[in-house]
Amino acid sequence: MKQKRTYSLTAKERKAKRMAEQNKRNSKVNAVENSETVTRESAERAMISSQKRSRRSAIVIGAVCLVAIILILVALIAPVILYIINPYRGYKSVIARFNLSNDMVLEFVIEEDKYDTAATNFIFLAKNGFFDNTVFYDAQNGWLRFGGYEAQPSTTLASSNSYDRTHHHKDNVKFCERFAALPNKSFTMATRKFGYRLTPDKGGTESRLLEQEGILAYLYSDTATEFQFTYQEQATNQIVSLEANGTQKTYELNPTMVGHALNSKTIKNIKAIASANPQRNPSITTGYLWTPPTPDIKITSVKVYNLNSSKWRDFDFLKYMKGNNSEGIRRVSQWIDVV
Repeated sequence: MKQKRTYSLTAKERKAKRMAEQNKRNSKVNAVENSETVTRESAERAMISSQKRSRRSAIVIGAVCLVAIILILVALIAPVILYIINPYRGYKSVIARFNLSNDMVLEFVIEEDKYDTAATNFIFLAKNGFFDNTVFYDAQNGWLRFGGYEAQPSTTLASSNSYDRTHHHKDNVKFCERFAALPNKSFTMATRKFGYRLTPDKGGTESRLLEQEGILAYLYSDTATEFQFTYQEQATNQIVSLEANGTQKTYELNPTMVGHALNSKTIKNIKAIASANPQRNPSITTGYLWTPPTPDIKITSVKVYNLNSSKWRDFDFLKYMKGNNSEGIRRVSQWIDVV
C-alpha cells in the first residue's frame, strides 16, 4: 500500500516557491542575455566608431594625396603654360616673334627704350595684325624688306586703282576700314590711316648701327609701315627706280633703328630667305625695282611680348604720335586729317 507523503508547505506555497525559482533562473538568463547584448552593442559601436575614424583618416589622407598630386602637376605644367603664353618671360626687353610660312621663326629685341618712335610704330602695327599674311617684297643690297604687301606689288600705270597696283594693306579699303586701332571717324577716307610719316629717333639713323647684321629698321622717309632686316654687314640703302620716261634712277632709302636679332639662328634664317632665288619683279613698269625672294615667303603672324602694360593697356596711337619725343620734337611729321 502506497504511503501518503506529507508536505510542510501548502500547494499554494509550493507553487509560489517554484515561480520564484523560475523567476530567479529567468533573471539570470536575462542578465546573461542582457550582458551579451550590451557587449555586442558595445562592440558594434566600437567597430562603427573605428570604421568612421578609418574613413575620416582615409578621406584626409586621400585629400592630402590629391592636393599633393595637384601641386606636383601644377609645378610641372605651369612652366609649360607660362612658356606657351610668353616664351620670353625671362627677358626685360620687348621681343617680337615672326612666324613664317616656311616654318622659320625670326626673333627680335625691340629697343623701345632707345628708339621710342620707330619701335612704338612697329609694336602698334604688329599688335594689331598689320604684318600678318604679308610677303617679303624685296631682298637686295643686304636688306630684306617687309611691311604690308599682301602680294608682290605691281606699280604699273595700267590701272588707276592703287590697290590693284600695290596689293598693299594701306590701299585696301576693306582692310583699312576694319583696322579699328585707328578709328574711322578720325579720317575723311579709311585709306588715309597709313599715310603718316614719323621723325627718326635720336641716334637711330647712325650708320655704324645700321650696317650691322641682324638689324631691324624702319623706312621712315618713304612710308609709315615698311621695315627691313639686315642680312649682311654694311648693307646699302640705294634702290633703283624705273622712271615714267623709261630711264633708271637711283634713290637712297632712309632707315632708322628699331631693334636687333635675338640670336644667331634668326640671322641665319634671314640670310636663307634673302638668298631664296631673288628675282626682279617683272610686273613693275614704273617705281622701285623690287627683287623679292621666289617663291613668296609669307609672314603668317608677328607676336610681341613683355609690353609695358601702363603704356599699352589703353594705347592711343593718334594721341601718342602727336606728342613730342625726348628731344621735344613732335613724333609725327606728316599725316593728312590728323596734323
